[in-house]
Amino acid sequence: MAESVVDITARAREDLAFLSPDVARRISLKIRELAMDSRPRGDTIRRLSGFDIPTYRQRIGDYRAVFRVGPGVVWIFRIIHRSRLDRTLEDLR
Repeated sequence: MAESVVDITARAREDLAFLSPDVARRISLKIRELAMDSRPRGDTIRRLSGFDIPTYRQRIGDYRAVFRVGPGVVWIFRIIHRSRLDRTLEDLR
């Protein structure tokens, strides 16, 4: 499978900037893995309900990466602490 391009939105970049360097590094590694194999599957990736366009979240420790997959591209919309996920998803719908 060909590697996908990862497009991280400005808001997701801001989310990463507020995290500790260790946590940001771990999340960045997981995002790179997602680029290598963007097929949403496994116990850490779930499809989110309530979105017209298929939207997913990946569990990375206490944080969640919210993303969509297109042909050859993965769009990362937010990096959110799990306690704020539901509230933030309401804004994305």
